[in-house]
Amino acid sequence: MSEKLTRLTAQLARPVGFGESAGEEMIEVSAPASTAATIYEKLRTSIDYQEEHLLRRNAILRIIKRYIGSDVPIENMAGDLLRELIWARYLPNKEVPARLIDELIPIFMKYEPLLRATEDFGEKREDAFNWVIDVLSTEVEYAITPPVGDEALVSYMYEEMRSRIEWDPRIVLSSEDKDLLLYIAIHQILLRSNQATLRFRVLTLYYPDWPGASNREQIEDITKNLKSVIALIERQLSHPVTGKLSLLLRRKAGVFRVIRDTIEQEPKQFPALLDDPDLLDRAVARQLKKRTTVFRKRLQRTVLRAVLFLFLTKMLLALALEVPYDLVMYGEISATPLLVNILFHPLFLAVIGLTIGIKERKNTTDYQSAVRALSVSADHDLLNVKVKASSFGAWSKLFGFTYTLMYLFTYGLIGFVLVGFNFTWLSVALFLFFISLVTFFGIRIRMSTKEVVLSDARSGLIGTLFDFFMLPLVIAGRWLSHNVSKINIFIYFFDFIIEAPLKVAIRFVESWISFVREKKDEI
Repeated sequence: MSEKLTRLTAQLARPVGFGESAGEEMIEVSAPASTAATIYEKLRTSIDYQEEHLLRRNAILRIIKRYIGSDVPIENMAGDLLRELIWARYLPNKEVPARLIDELIPIFMKYEPLLRATEDFGEKREDAFNWVIDVLSTEVEYAITPPVGDEALVSYMYEEMRSRIEWDPRIVLSSEDKDLLLYIAIHQILLRSNQATLRFRVLTLYYPDWPGASNREQIEDITKNLKSVIALIERQLSHPVTGKLSLLLRRKAGVFRVIRDTIEQEPKQFPALLDDPDLLDRAVARQLKKRTTVFRKRLQRTVLRAVLFLFLTKMLLALALEVPYDLVMYGEISATPLLVNILFHPLFLAVIGLTIGIKERKNTTDYQSAVRALSVSADHDLLNVKVKASSFGAWSKLFGFTYTLMYLFTYGLIGFVLVGFNFTWLSVALFLFFISLVTFFGIRIRMSTKEVVLSDARSGLIGTLFDFFMLPLVIAGRWLSHNVSKINIFIYFFDFIIEAPLKVAIRFVESWISFVREKKDEI
């Protein structure tokens, strides 16, 4: 067994959890409070589409933002945060030790000067504030549930892939920058890390002693140089090579996830598996089968949640915009465009997402051969990566012009067909808006098969033509998804109109239940 694989096996064998000791106090919340908070979270996540593994992380971010903008004392934020997470069942009831509050308080305290420093950023104050909150929320989650196994897997994939990458000589980067961009890309694709997580992890690479209760000198150093620290980290995260590496490594990440599954399933027997290729192949096949089954189920849930989110959004927009517009401008409701705009996009997304196929037999063979190569640190074509520089050169202007024509043709054709069915300009605009979003989300969902499929499938003639003409919709949908989410009025309504009063009410009810219970015990 390779030395790198030996280290990974040892790290994955470490116990996980809160490390409770017998008799220590656990945080407990009441059942009514938990039920109310859980219902709210379910409703909110149906309106705000998010990846499942980011739900708790984003909940922490949202709660901390609410605290920072309120009169909650910073020394009370840790305990209140843990209770809210337990209410919403992001953490188990009666299993989180109360001592964790004392471990989180110094983390909240050390970010206070950083938050004050953002007031000197002028027009970029809000961006800097959100950056600091991103880092704080990620560190808090890391402190609550340390991702020891995740980080060990990232390190293992980084060590293995670092020697399997062939860099184009035209890419002018130092070896240190190449290593950093590779690490960022691996963290992003292997753990599906969001921007907040990546910001925290890169910060800890530059400042290894930052996690936990950092020393005063380091806090002052980062506070004093916050503008340059943010600029440096954002430059690395947005580097074009980072995105290129993420695309090239995405399929490879599945192999490392299956290795982790195999180790965790049989940690003591794993070294013996490496000595018998047949046993190793069977173990890999079993774990890949499980992961593929889980992937299919998660895919179905993702599609159904996205369809529900889309349907609810379309219904609300139809009631708020299309129906009033038709009544004011034409004196009647145009039923066909309204029904098409409500039903077509959710159904289209469902068709795109639920018709995904995986060639499991060939994929299993690919995974088995790749794992065998990793077990002895051998070369393998399916693991090697070539990072090429852009080579369009003089053709760039011509391609850009052709790309513009594609936009005009695709959107013009769709608009022309809709007008033929008596769509108003508003109905056409809403249809084009949502078809762009749906196509982007649908293609992204289909591309998620790269998580479990190692070989790259080539498109045929029909697939190539489809990609050619649908690409404008996908690009436009990506732009809209990144920008429209910033002005989601429904999420604003939930976060600022409903959530704060609801949490106050839940806290009151829980305090009342505790008071009644205490009086009952006195009898």
